[in-house]
Amino acid sequence: MLRRMLNVAQREGWILRSPFAAGDSLISLADENKRERILTREEEVKLLSACETPQRSHLKAILICALDTGMRQGEIFSLRWRDVDFENGLLKIRAFHTKTMKERQVAITTRLALELERLKASAPDNLDGLVFGIIDNVKRSFTAARNKARLKDVRFHDLRHTAATRLVGAHIPLSEVGRVLSHTQANTTTATSTRTWRWRNVRQRRWMPSMLKPRKRCPRQSWCTE
Repeated sequence: MLRRMLNVAQREGWILRSPFAAGDSLISLADENKRERILTREEEVKLLSACETPQRSHLKAILICALDTGMRQGEIFSLRWRDVDFENGLLKIRAFHTKTMKERQVAITTRLALELERLKASAPDNLDGLVFGIIDNVKRSFTAARNKARLKDVRFHDLRHTAATRLVGAHIPLSEVGRVLSHTQANTTTATSTRTWRWRNVRQRRWMPSMLKPRKRCPRQSWCTE
């Protein structure tokens, strides 16, 4: 944005020369280029398998939530049991906990529902209790899991990118994908979707619709099929 403003100012004669045109670039091309890292199905299996230890047993449900809903890390950690609607298969993401300060709902997939039911069975009977019991972060356990899975370049936020890519790959309209991900600008969703095509293949199209299928009918989300 700053570079664009200064380039326009130089072109219009408001300044003699833009500082971006003198010497080394203030911003490296590597910093400007969008980082792309989408997990394949095989990589996902490896990552989730790395959570099958007593030390990381809490992590698997969190990763599945991120992969199946595209929720941000802070949104996941802020979920409380009152936000989980098992009957209708929905998660409520409250406005106070979102980046855009807008409340939304996302569908609960079958495998996420199984993880949530497992957590609920051992959780105290308290609707205000945190679903995943995490107050801070899972940086240490996530780093250990990705290293064990030999996926050292994967960040937690890449799970959100993966969810977006799979939604688009399942032919979900961009407007609906943007709503699920809480994108305020259409070009944010479009930028994500343009990375999708290289990941599309016949195998993905077979498993993606069934994975997205929630356990209950979700009238507010047009891609729910039950």
